[in-house]
Amino acid sequence: MGSWGVKSYENDEAADAIDAGYDQVHGAEYEALMDDRNPLSFDEVQKRLASPETLSAAIDALVESLPPGLEPELWDAHARLAFVGIVVRHAEFRVPIPPALGIRALEWLEQETLDWDEATLRRLAREREIKLLRRILARDQTSPDLGPITEQT
Repeated sequence: MGSWGVKSYENDEAADAIDAGYDQVHGAEYEALMDDRNPLSFDEVQKRLASPETLSAAIDALVESLPPGLEPELWDAHARLAFVGIVVRHAEFRVPIPPALGIRALEWLEQETLDWDEATLRRLAREREIKLLRRILARDQTSPDLGPITEQT
């Protein structure tokens, strides 16, 4: 696994699946927005196009990258982290997260073993991601009016 940051989606597996999901759903529009001549940042492009469809397509792309028929319970730590990254990235962009996906991502995130070069930074990022997923899951179970989701939640 190649990683370049401390967030769950800052690794090759998650990034490749997210990119494939955006490309499948948005095709030429996504490619045009990702062009270096476009003034929008990478994050702005993904935020603009994020949707339940890109979430689903990204997860499908991840599943397709794994051995056929491999049950999620048997996924290795890298595949689990990629799944979490896909869910977290979409959650950050306020895409509605189906409870089953949120619960699985939260469970896997809580079970993650911290084996990172930047363990302290990863631990802090992981804690923010756990809070975000818990807040989303609580919102789904109670009220849609808990306020905006921010990086601090």
